[in-house]
Amino acid sequence: MDYKKLAEMLFPNIDKNIEYYLNKYPKRELKEGALVTRVAPSPTGWLHIGTVYQALLNKTLAEQSGGIFYLRIEDTDEKREVQGAADIMYPCLKEFGVEPMEGYVNSDLQIGEYGPYKQSERKEIYQAFCKELVSKGLAYPCFCSGDDEEDCDYRKEQKRLGVQTGYYGIWAKCRNLSLEEIEENLKQKKPFKIRIKADGDGIERIVIDDEARGKISFPKNFIDYVILKEDGQALYHMAHLVDDTLMHTNLVVRDESWLPSVPLHKQLFEFAGLNSPKYLHTPQILTIDEKTGNARKVSKRYDPWADSREFIKQGIPSDAIREYLMMLLNSNFETFRLNNPDLDMKEYKFSISNMNKSGAQFDHEKLNFISKNVISKFSAEKVYNEVLNYSKEYDKELYELLNSNKDYCIKMFNIERNTIKPRKDIAKFSDVKGLYYYFFNELFDKNCYDFDERFNKEDILMLLNRYLETYNEEDEKDVWFAKIKVLGEDLGFASDMKVYKQNKEAYKGSYADIASIIRMSLTKEKNTPDLYEICKLLTKKEIARRIEILNKSL
Repeated sequence: MDYKKLAEMLFPNIDKNIEYYLNKYPKRELKEGALVTRVAPSPTGWLHIGTVYQALLNKTLAEQSGGIFYLRIEDTDEKREVQGAADIMYPCLKEFGVEPMEGYVNSDLQIGEYGPYKQSERKEIYQAFCKELVSKGLAYPCFCSGDDEEDCDYRKEQKRLGVQTGYYGIWAKCRNLSLEEIEENLKQKKPFKIRIKADGDGIERIVIDDEARGKISFPKNFIDYVILKEDGQALYHMAHLVDDTLMHTNLVVRDESWLPSVPLHKQLFEFAGLNSPKYLHTPQILTIDEKTGNARKVSKRYDPWADSREFIKQGIPSDAIREYLMMLLNSNFETFRLNNPDLDMKEYKFSISNMNKSGAQFDHEKLNFISKNVISKFSAEKVYNEVLNYSKEYDKELYELLNSNKDYCIKMFNIERNTIKPRKDIAKFSDVKGLYYYFFNELFDKNCYDFDERFNKEDILMLLNRYLETYNEEDEKDVWFAKIKVLGEDLGFASDMKVYKQNKEAYKGSYADIASIIRMSLTKEKNTPDLYEICKLLTKKEIARRIEILNKSL
């Protein structure tokens, strides 16, 4: 067959070849060993948390090697594309602290010399590569309709026979069409797709070298996969060949579900006469299925938090998300953090050899634990600014309170912050209102008291009135605490816990109970940050007001 003639028949308007594009997009000028990585989400909706996970790994590898990390949009599936979704990818990655250095930003801006970075804008390039494969007899047109549907006739037959499903062998009806038959189909304007003409036989095997998993043996590809759709747009396999070649990606990092596709991808690079990049296949993020109790892949359908925006809506700082995802990626990151609690995460040297090989189970409690640690290291000013920005978007009432009481709120967030063991009560910024409402009269007055039933109204009010009489805003903490003990003794409370435990019947309670009564009266909570600091911030005037409110409510 005259394959060059066939190529011209199929692509009469394509006048460029692979060599042209290789010259147009020359090798990047980077130091030896620099990695060029990418993240390439499909705009089918919001950004999956798994994409953030992949982006963190790609960015880390690129940064540590002095390379480039870029964003490419894989929007070749028009049926699944959600309008405007492409434009949320970059800002969302930026929000999580994994901002690409190059690539697609929005519909009006793409940064870099290797674009366009949106696949729907690269159709002509894909067709040029396909044309060259056809001209070498390595790809061919297929006029079959519905042949790739799971319920098509030949697939049903393959399943009945118990053989590999796919378009190959006797089922590849268009593989050996003559030039005349193809020409006749084209005259009838039959739509066609382009398939690779696989040279595997189902027996021969190849060995691929995965950067994390080592050498893996696969059967050489023998299925004639579609690489160009009827609309002239490339499928992922072809786009991978073209885009990662011309953008000079030298390490493709992707989900382990793509491992079985490597033989096809290696075959495509071989057919095109190009060197394939290195591959690194990562474990998937897993969760425990509530119905079965078994681990499964995180699903957009069943897991609302698969939408990365859910973490933003909860107010989990991006620092905490990155720390947790890095722990899932590298087995020794947790040890690094324990040994270096104050070091910037960028000081951690990521090692592919330490990557977890099996599925990484997402643990929300662990994430909250990490987030509490991260937030506990923020300055009071930073906590204030972070919560202010968060509440402006998600809690208008809290925003107004914070915005109109800046200095007061910074002092509030500073309680137990600059200590050897800083308080770790905030896991996410959405927690703040529930944890600190009692600092604001507008919120405090809405809540209810929950006193220990051991103490009656008379004891509570007598204790509080005496506390107010003796309270002095200028007292140091040890003086304040000593006064509480004396006050307790006068009212029948033990000032020594050991003595109290030996003879509880002789006392109304201990000095700890006094603090609990004061705490409940002023905060309506059983557990709070340092009570002494709370009282100082509230002021004696507000303490008196709250005792008066309690007096009326009991």
